[in-house]
Amino acid sequence: MAVAEKLIQSLEKKIADLIELSNELNRENRQLKLRTAELQRERKELLERQRQAGDFINGSLERLRKIEGGL
Repeated sequence: MAVAEKLIQSLEKKIADLIELSNELNRENRQLKLRTAELQRERKELLERQRQAGDFINGSLERLRKIEGGL
């Protein structure tokens, strides 16, 4: 096998390896984007629940203050 043929085969293998790596990184990137979107949705839901809990606590404290004031 000539040196040029070996060089071509070596380059073809490197190109194939790079294509495979690129495909793998693209898959991983898609998964990370999906996970990021999922975490952002979860964060939004948790912040809303935290706000609701704060409203509930503030309302409860206000009712207790009114009860104490009436005693």
